[in-house]
Amino acid sequence: MLLLFTLQLTSIYLVQSLEQYYLKNFQSGLEYQARLLAAFLAPSLQEGQEAEEDIAHLIQEFGGLHEMEIVVLDAYAHVIGTSTGRGMVGGRLIRDEITRSLAGETGEAIRYDPASGERRFYLAFPLKEQGKTSGVIYLSSSLDQVDAVLGQIKLILLSGSAFALAVSILLGIILANTITAPIQAVTRQAGLMARGDFSQKIKVESADEIGRLGSTFNYLAERLEQTIKEISTEKSKVEAMINHMSDGVIALDGKGRLIHINPAARELLARLSQPLPAPGSSGFALLKKLIGTEPLRRFKKGCSPLMLEIERAEPAVTLKATLAPFKEEEGRLDGTLVVLHDVTVEKELVRRQQEFVADVSHELRTPLTAIKGYVEALLDGAAADPALSQRFLEILKRETDRMVELVVDLLELSRLDYSQVELQKTEVALVELASEAVERLQQKAGLEKRTMELAIPPGLPPVQVDREKIMRVFLNLLNNALKYTPADGSIVIGASLDSEPGWVKVWVRDNGPGIPPAELERVFERFYRVEKTRSRDYGGTGLGLPIARRVVEAHGGRIWLESVLGEGTTAFFTLPAAPERGEGER
Repeated sequence: MLLLFTLQLTSIYLVQSLEQYYLKNFQSGLEYQARLLAAFLAPSLQEGQEAEEDIAHLIQEFGGLHEMEIVVLDAYAHVIGTSTGRGMVGGRLIRDEITRSLAGETGEAIRYDPASGERRFYLAFPLKEQGKTSGVIYLSSSLDQVDAVLGQIKLILLSGSAFALAVSILLGIILANTITAPIQAVTRQAGLMARGDFSQKIKVESADEIGRLGSTFNYLAERLEQTIKEISTEKSKVEAMINHMSDGVIALDGKGRLIHINPAARELLARLSQPLPAPGSSGFALLKKLIGTEPLRRFKKGCSPLMLEIERAEPAVTLKATLAPFKEEEGRLDGTLVVLHDVTVEKELVRRQQEFVADVSHELRTPLTAIKGYVEALLDGAAADPALSQRFLEILKRETDRMVELVVDLLELSRLDYSQVELQKTEVALVELASEAVERLQQKAGLEKRTMELAIPPGLPPVQVDREKIMRVFLNLLNNALKYTPADGSIVIGASLDSEPGWVKVWVRDNGPGIPPAELERVFERFYRVEKTRSRDYGGTGLGLPIARRVVEAHGGRIWLESVLGEGTTAFFTLPAAPERGEGER
């Protein structure tokens, strides 16, 4: 288009310049003819009407010779003679160029002649005599030759321009292809990059600007691929860490819409009986239900981290929620990170620790109070009575033994908790262990009123255990059964192969009052008693079952209780069976 515009502008300027040049030459030729005719007509015009025949004859001869029309006018624009005939003689001819010529100037004009269908050039040349215009020579000639020459020039310019334009278009297409082909390759590569494909490279065939563009784009694609891979790797790491965190993580954008929630947060929300929000839903609505309207308002207003606890009684859940803004930009909240940490277990451990301290203090306070009272009584004079002092000393010994037993049990439980006890495992027959435990309890008061039965089959394989530690388990379980079994009740010690190969299941069953279902798991807590007043009357430290659990678990087994109110309780535990001799030899 630029080339076409340039060619058109150049052609128009050239044609107009040539036309002006030819017209000026044509005008100069007519003026020369007019001057020459004026020199011939001057003598005849001085003679007046007598020379009209000579003037007419001269005009016709001159006009026919030079192929032009000639009209001679006097000072009043009356036609004196004409080369076209005598029809106009005596008439008056008024035209603009004639008027200017009568004023003493040469007048010219170009008009289209409808009769001949051509353009004609009209020249009015003043005839002057002593400084005054005495007449006008009015010449007109056809511009066909000039127009023909100009037409040929226009045709030449048009054909030359068309040829130049065609060649230019062809060269332009070739040149454009050399430019657009690399650009199209860059465009295709950009489209592939937008879809995540960085494998294609642009073929660089030149060292010019286009070639440098292709090389730069290849470098850009390579760097962008590396950067995206690094970002993707880091994103995968972050997502893996977030998804496998034990803490719940919820991320919101600047408008409060949910953009991410990890599995831990979904689990915690499910425990709180909160519906799981869909991605893109309102996260602030969820936070309003979790932490309340006022804390959320303070967080949004202050754009500063906020920590608070969320407690639910049903179900019993305690969460520590931390709200932190992603970033602050001109005081605007651009995102929110919510971290939910489940502190239910920690809270329960703190509560149990407090209960443990209170229980230990209570267990120690009772014998210490008794010891203090009897010591004061002895100091106040009871020591003078031998029988009374002997009874007091026996009481002091019993209370001291009770405290020693409590401290020993606590130390034993502590060593078991921290795996500081080394098990001396040997092959032991369960019948021997159970029989020895029963013999140790023969001296227990009230045992003669209860029946104890061994239901251990003779073909049962021995167990690979620490004899003394498992004896402690038997004694603790039998002591508990003995405490709660009525005077005419019975206790059964049995064993069988467990459903899991390589293990033996042992049980101690009584027909006492039983344990409520809600208490079955808690009886393994330290100092926990189902009936605290009755249990304390029976003696004991309240640490027997916790110690039994730690010993069984140290052997790799498990211990549990099954009970029916009014019918009795059965304590089960599993022990590893000793390997067969053949297997041991192999």
